[in-house]
Parts: sequence; C-alpha cells; structure tokens
Amino acid sequence: MSEKQKIDMENINIFNHPRYMKVWAQRFSKACGSDTFNVAPDTIALRYLMEKFVKDYNHHLTQLEEE
Repeated sequence: MSEKQKIDMENINIFNHPRYMKVWAQRFSKACGSDTFNVAPDTIALRYLMEKFVKDYNHHLTQLEEE
C-alpha cells in the first residue's frame, strides 16, 4: 500500500489493518480540536468518527464469532 494513497474511510473497516486504525485515530484527534491553539472540536466529525468506530467494531466482532 502506497504511503500517498488516500484511505476512503467510507469503504473500509478500520479494524482490518493497523494503518486504517491509525488514520482513523489521526482524524479523531484532529476533530477533537486543540486547547493549545484555541481550536474548537468539530462535533459533526467526532460524531461520524465515533459511529464509524462502533459500526466497524461490531462488524469485526461478528466476523470473529463466525470463525
């Protein structure tokens, strides 16, 4: 996988590869804003990312149970 390749969060499960989880975590961190630089949280992005985590986690657990 190329380092410059964009990851489409809509079409992947973040639990399928550590790099996907890392990209998700970076986006989550950015959405949290910054006290240091007085940047407010992006609550819409945070909600999307939290829902993405739960959806992908539940799907991942289902796959594990089937194995």
